[in-house]
Amino acid sequence: MEGSIVAIDWTLIVQAINFLIFMVLINKFLFKPLLNLMEEREKELESVYSEAEALKAKAEELFKEVEEILAKAKEEAKKLIDTAVKEAREERERIISQAQEEASVKVEKAKEEIWQAFESEKSKLEAEAEKLAEEIVKKILGKVA
Repeated sequence: MEGSIVAIDWTLIVQAINFLIFMVLINKFLFKPLLNLMEEREKELESVYSEAEALKAKAEELFKEVEEILAKAKEEAKKLIDTAVKEAREERERIISQAQEEASVKVEKAKEEIWQAFESEKSKLEAEAEKLAEEIVKKILGKVA
């Protein structure tokens, strides 16, 4: 086969053997370690992703707990404020009632003092009017007699 373009001889067999040896060596020293490394990284990524998902779930759970705590705190604060407002109103009503009672007592006391002063002055005026009437009667009787 000297005239053909492709000649099959013993160099082709040597090249095929060299190619097979090269493939075995490449597979052993390059592809297998590379595949193992890729598998390890993939496993690490999966564990990182699963850990991230777990952390995300835990964060969402904690967020819900915080929201519940905040809602309870707001509710308690509202109750405390409502209680304080109610107590303040009651205290205001008590103070107003007490002030009205004190004012009423003072007004009654002032009325009593005014009435006593009036009675006292009335008694004095009656006594003075009696004296004046006696003097007028004495003068009239003194002029008539």
